[in-house]
Amino acid sequence: MVQLINPARLLLGFVVVVAIFVPLEALFPLVRRQFWQRPGVWADLAHFFITGGIRKLLTLFVTFVLLTLLGFLVYPPLQHTLLALPRWMQFLIAIFIYELGTYWGHRWAHTVPLLWRFHAVHHSSEHLDWAAASRLHPIDQTFIRICGIIPVYLLGFTKETFGFLIALDALLAIFIHANVRLRFGPLEWLVATPVFHHWHHANENPGTTNKNYAGLLPCFDWLFGTLHLPKRYPARYGIAEPMSQNYLGQLAQPFRKKTKF
Repeated sequence: MVQLINPARLLLGFVVVVAIFVPLEALFPLVRRQFWQRPGVWADLAHFFITGGIRKLLTLFVTFVLLTLLGFLVYPPLQHTLLALPRWMQFLIAIFIYELGTYWGHRWAHTVPLLWRFHAVHHSSEHLDWAAASRLHPIDQTFIRICGIIPVYLLGFTKETFGFLIALDALLAIFIHANVRLRFGPLEWLVATPVFHHWHHANENPGTTNKNYAGLLPCFDWLFGTLHLPKRYPARYGIAEPMSQNYLGQLAQPFRKKTKF
């Protein structure tokens, strides 16, 4: 429990994130606005400090249960073969497997009505920035992450590889939500960037919704027909129905009524 919910480490992480992204958004803003005055910012900060811990506990519990049930799928010869590879190759394979799993978990969160009720909390942000990345329902994020975590665990990758995946996923998630106008040319087709993910949050018309599910590798969206990467940024974000701007209200929203997207 101490390792999962470490207030000192969480506060340090917050300081580091603020030190990186507040100046970045000030120097290269996509939309100029007062961060502390934008709607929902205090709920998003509550998500940063509270929801992450809840998600970690849920993920640990669900992972333990699933690994107990799916242990028969472990194939030691395959694990030994993977662990004999160079460390850099293990990282690449693990990233590919994790991304494939979370791509489909994320896509199901949009297309399965019950899952969307929880995922809608994240998409309710009408103003994207680094803090909006933390607006996540813990049940939703547990499901999506589990879709990537379970295959990586079953294949027997090391704790170091797994820790690298989680750290990379967390840092990139903040960056791709950032309120920045930075563009990266051809690299945008290879690695997720702010404009790539901003289009995932777009709420302009049906033709621009349910796109760009990948968290790191846009190649999966290209492969499965969900890639959308025009030259401009979206003009509008959010969902079709109103969402509470209150932290507890957002956690309760999926249990209150059905949401649409």
